[in-house]
Amino acid sequence: MKYEYFDEITSDQMFRAYGTTLSEVFEHAAMAMFGIMYDLEEIRIDNQVKVEAKGLDKEKLLYDWLSNLLLEFEVEGVFFAEFSVEEINESPEKKMHLSGIAKGSRTMPELRTHVKGVTFHRFALERVNNQYIATVVVDV
Repeated sequence: MKYEYFDEITSDQMFRAYGTTLSEVFEHAAMAMFGIMYDLEEIRIDNQVKVEAKGLDKEKLLYDWLSNLLLEFEVEGVFFAEFSVEEINESPEKKMHLSGIAKGSRTMPELRTHVKGVTFHRFALERVNNQYIATVVVDV
């Protein structure tokens, strides 16, 4: 399972994303977030955007990745459906850095709702039994 949604929070949307690697859980979290807004399978890929993120730890890196994807969605007008984390590394200043690609289309799909932002409410990234689990709540 890549991700799942929960109805525990009334005015926001919560999901959990799973991955065997850090890159994979980041990619699946992005899919889950954009899957709240529209059906990812409706998107015909004809555009791509390079996305960078940074953070002091893995959780902050994930938060920045998702937030930067939303920003690119708003600024570039691309409806993303595929995500690829190319590199995650730690700099000498102990900051983590991520380079990735988001692919999508400028053709607007049928929208379900709009994600306004990522919140820190119940935000978590943990490793359980050789699997990463990201818990994210987004403001809709």
